[in-house]
Amino acid sequence: MKTRVLWVEDSARLELRNLTGPIYISGEYDMNLAEDATSAVSYLQSKEYDAIILDMRLPPGIDDFWIKIYQERGEDKADARLGLELANWMFSGRPDYAFTPPGWIERYHVGVFTVENDTNLHVRLNELGINVFQHKAAGLVDTILIDIITRIREEQPVFRNRNGG
Repeated sequence: MKTRVLWVEDSARLELRNLTGPIYISGEYDMNLAEDATSAVSYLQSKEYDAIILDMRLPPGIDDFWIKIYQERGEDKADARLGLELANWMFSGRPDYAFTPPGWIERYHVGVFTVENDTNLHVRLNELGINVFQHKAAGLVDTILIDIITRIREEQPVFRNRNGG
């Protein structure tokens, strides 16, 4: 069975298309791409994924809930960090969210792939229990998404047990 992957990345189709090539060529992955917070929630509520790769800088999409958060934070993707807010939504169960996260999502399903690399972000990800982090930087290998997916899968108890971990 193919590994089901959701990549939440606003610039994947244009700037990072060379990174998706190895995913599709391998034939081992069923990948969906969400380019904003609204689309990510829609995908997460309609299908279970083995790996979710989040960028921190995302536009809100068309949902009023995400638009409001974006506007409250100054309408700048770097300041809004909607990817982090999306991770909070997945794991917090806070009643102030407009919708309920699906019950299948566990912390070990999620990894972060972002240009941001500050201490505060790492602290917040650790608090959420997200252990897989990859900083986007020049010179990354074309197979970096496969590497991130592998690291996410290695965090998962069933995957570790099946592979002798």
